[in-house]
Amino acid sequence: MVDEDLYLAWLDEELSLDDAWRGLAPGPSVDELMARISTTPSWFLDDAVDVVALAGDVLDTSDGRLLAAARRVSATGKEAARQGAGVVLWLIASQELAGAFSATLREDRLDRALVTMSMRLAAVVEPSRWVGESERREEAARTFLLWNGQLPGREDERNARALMSRLDSAARAEALERARRDREHRSAIRRRLEEARAREAASRYSPE
Repeated sequence: MVDEDLYLAWLDEELSLDDAWRGLAPGPSVDELMARISTTPSWFLDDAVDVVALAGDVLDTSDGRLLAAARRVSATGKEAARQGAGVVLWLIASQELAGAFSATLREDRLDRALVTMSMRLAAVVEPSRWVGESERREEAARTFLLWNGQLPGREDERNARALMSRLDSAARAEALERARRDREHRSAIRRRLEEARAREAASRYSPE
């Protein structure tokens, strides 16, 4: 499964992988996250679930960024995106329902984690596979921690980078790489056109 439209929606978020690796705080272990993902309740993955309403139930609604991120995920109209959001929302809600992690999940980057899991990762790996397949579950756990600004417990950044690189399905998907290059090319053309128009307008209205 490769959903270029969903991946392009993530590119529209203009999130930087380099920025994601900066300022990482200690997080729970990958094993903890994997175990919790494997217990995602089926109704969190149900296509009939309204992820915006679900987000309102499990997130701190005083932070508008989180609900706004859930709305953007919902607006894609993609089942995989909604299921991806469901897994993330379960990780958050499970801290109260199933027990705390060894390190508390950060709250200031949850919106980035939500859209990246629901758009970037879900574009190439169906969320049902995050729950059912060990390697894909590890990829989901590492992706969530990275974009939530946390280093996996008992790992240094060098090891975390190497393991994330090995598992990163989106980075290896040729179709997504083509979509990224095409988007960058169109953006560059659009910028040049806008700059040319601005120069033309400035010269037209500049005093002689």
